[in-house]
Amino acid sequence: MPIDYRAESETYRPSIIQTLLIGEAPPPSGTVYFYVPRNMPTNQPVEDDRNLPATIFNHYFGTRPNSQEQYVEFLCALKVNGIFLVDICDEPIKVRNSESGLLRIISEIPNLASKLTKSSITVAQESMVFLLARRNYVTHIRREFPKAKCFTWKEFRNNPEPVLLRP
Repeated sequence: MPIDYRAESETYRPSIIQTLLIGEAPPPSGTVYFYVPRNMPTNQPVEDDRNLPATIFNHYFGTRPNSQEQYVEFLCALKVNGIFLVDICDEPIKVRNSESGLLRIISEIPNLASKLTKSSITVAQESMVFLLARRNYVTHIRREFPKAKCFTWKEFRNNPEPVLLRP
């Protein structure tokens, strides 16, 4: 059964969004998604763990979840703290090593503000954080969102903030 990305994310949507994290798109496999809790491998150092949940959870909690239950706990803590993740593109697409995927992300950036408005997401640009798997479209983001922050996954993952409040 395909993932209903919107429904899954709405489960963990804060009533007031303080920080809006923005990724590229759901993973191209269509079988996993940030807001669908799962067991995560932890057999490599977090500094080398190149997946988005490891990036976000290590930044905010200084660790990755060690169980599906802890994954849910972390998602709930993000919600309580007003942190929400959306994607530039709503459909799963392959971007790595795909010129057409990269061009799709770039083409969707100018539509992001209206997409957020249609989803009733109102947040100042200063509270937007683009999480970049690659830096080749930063100029396009800057053109549309000049006050937003941009971090590579590695920068974000390896610079943890204090642990957030947990529910």
